[in-house]
Amino acid sequence: MLDYETLDAIADAYTPLLGGLWLLLAVSPLPRGQWRLAALRIALGLTTLVVCYGLMFADKALGLWPALGLDYSTHSAVAIAAVGILGTLLPRLRPTWIASLLAYFALMLYQRYHSLADIATTTAVIAPPVVWLCMRFAPHVAPIGHRQPAPQP
Repeated sequence: MLDYETLDAIADAYTPLLGGLWLLLAVSPLPRGQWRLAALRIALGLTTLVVCYGLMFADKALGLWPALGLDYSTHSAVAIAAVGILGTLLPRLRPTWIASLLAYFALMLYQRYHSLADIATTTAVIAPPVVWLCMRFAPHVAPIGHRQPAPQP
């Protein structure tokens, strides 16, 4: 079995790896001159991060999770956002992204970073706006061949 430090390094690498992949996918349209597509992909990522960190700041200011004896899991929130983005940009790999997220949750539990209640409550609050944002942006940022016509105003 891997030791605590090795598992800690794996856990620490998870979200930066997903974030790096998002950035790569976000800027990949630029060599083809697709500035708008790149900008929208960047906007999707930044918007989901604003939701994650906005809730973190609200929790720190208002003590929402501590009032319940819990801890807001920024790790979980950012991972959910990254998986939502990657699932939107690479929809064929969505089951892989979700499996990686569940494995990350299991690793956080094993390493005792957060309790199941911390992860579950964070997921319950973060997932709806992240899914809504991903669905809203999907017609505009999905890979070619997966794009659906943009909704008409």
